[in-house]
Amino acid sequence: MGEEIELLRSLVEQSPDHAIFLIDPKGYNLTWGVGVERLLGYTAEEFIGRHTSEIFVPEDREAGVPERELAFAAEHGTASDERWLARKDGTRFWASGITYGVKDAEGRLAGFGKIFRDLTVEREFEQTLRGSAERYRLAARAADEALWDRDLNTDTMVWTDGFEEVFGYLPSEVDRDISWWEERIHPEDRPRALESMRRAIDTGHERWEEEYRFRRRDGEYALVHDRALIMRSATGIPLRMLGAMVDLGRLERGREELRQARRLEIVGRLAGGVAHELNNMLMSIIGYADILDRDLSPADPRRRDVAEILASARRSAALTRRLLAFARREITRPVRLRVDGAIARLAPALRSLPASRIELELNLAAGSAQVEADPGQLEQILLDLVRNAEAAMPDGGRLTIETREQRFEERELRRRHPGAAVRAGRYVTIAVIDSGSGMSPEVLEHAFEPFFTTRPLGQGAGLGLAAVYGMVKQNAGYVWASSEPGRGSRFEIMLPAAPQRDNEEAAAVAEGLD
Repeated sequence: MGEEIELLRSLVEQSPDHAIFLIDPKGYNLTWGVGVERLLGYTAEEFIGRHTSEIFVPEDREAGVPERELAFAAEHGTASDERWLARKDGTRFWASGITYGVKDAEGRLAGFGKIFRDLTVEREFEQTLRGSAERYRLAARAADEALWDRDLNTDTMVWTDGFEEVFGYLPSEVDRDISWWEERIHPEDRPRALESMRRAIDTGHERWEEEYRFRRRDGEYALVHDRALIMRSATGIPLRMLGAMVDLGRLERGREELRQARRLEIVGRLAGGVAHELNNMLMSIIGYADILDRDLSPADPRRRDVAEILASARRSAALTRRLLAFARREITRPVRLRVDGAIARLAPALRSLPASRIELELNLAAGSAQVEADPGQLEQILLDLVRNAEAAMPDGGRLTIETREQRFEERELRRRHPGAAVRAGRYVTIAVIDSGSGMSPEVLEHAFEPFFTTRPLGQGAGLGLAAVYGMVKQNAGYVWASSEPGRGSRFEIMLPAAPQRDNEEAAAVAEGLD
């Protein structure tokens, strides 16, 4: 029994992170421990015999808080709280503690035991987090990061904004136990990642950072960059980690989309300037050639040469118009129209474009959804995409045109097109899908650039998809291409849905355009 008492006394006296001491029934301190000196600043001689109310801040003493706390512990057995306490030098710290009544063998109150620890760092950290949480959350969402919070005492992990969006896991599928995260690290990377985290925690580092492969919900592994702040108590004990994990592949795709958009913007300005000047010169050539043609007699053999000049100039003018479309310098006349109606009216022409061995399928599901677009440009967009599909299927295949109206939220848009500046809202999507030869990633990267083509010399100027890109942008829309070699291509256009009108007016508009 004596040894057990000595061990207990040793435990109390040597605990550096908790102040543990006994108080007599009248409120005077009976014992002291090293934690008392560390947290309050008192030596044993200074502390023992002092009234315990002196560790409370002046306003609490004036309000009678120390006496009420002891009375509550005497009546109910325990009293726990979080409050400001005062050190010997008068400075304050935020403490979490418990006071419990100690009874003798006959059940009479013999005194009190008090245990508390300094939570100042944790409280300040919480307040800082609370004040900046929304700003950080928005920044993390913009960067497509998944945030996490790990409690190092309980080894539990909570995922916050972005985790479902980036990695696909539903909140109900995520276990708080740290092992859930560990099990989804690639087996080859797991020892290294866990060891580096353990080392950062144990050796006093403020930050941890690592790259490893993490399994998404679909079973594929994503290369991630994970980093965290390690929060410690005033005495250096690790308490908590706050981290952010980003899918590097997703991040790179977003950066690539942004780079491509900027590249096309620069090329578009250059092409627009060249096309404008060239178009002016071509108009002069065509005008003077027309005058020369009218001045020559019908039998003049030179009229054949003039006809060739006019034909070449007009073909060149057609190319400049496509360049101007890519550069978004064509004049547009947007009207409210139904996309499904426009495609249905164009269907006979679309069916006549591909060879008979190509099967055309229309899946029009946008219904009465309307957009504000230039009808002529919308028609040209569809024709250019169909011609592109025809060239990709020289031996035949299937060409599908699909439409759909849906509302896209910001989270869904970031998941589908990371890095693209697409606004949330209602859209009508048009997808043109072929079963042709497909495109390699290198070809796909340049698909919308002017004069880029994989066709043999003389079989295309490489302006069809560039014109599609420009016309879609000019009608406030977005266009993307996805493809794999041997698996066909998909071109998807998103046009903002027109604001909804009352039923009678909308029906009148739709009837007038169908």
